[in-house]
Amino acid sequence: MKVKTISALTEKGIDKKVNEFLEENRYIEVIDMKFTSFSGYAVFIIYNE
Repeated sequence: MKVKTISALTEKGIDKKVNEFLEENRYIEVIDMKFTSFSGYAVFIIYNE
């Protein structure tokens, strides 16, 4: 099991970064994703390769 944390200042930015990560890692099994917003946005992705 692995984790990936992605952060950005805008919602559009976080969408772009998450989509790029998923596109580059097409064959991973996403177990869970956690989203938070503060002075920016962050996504915590738990996955298996």
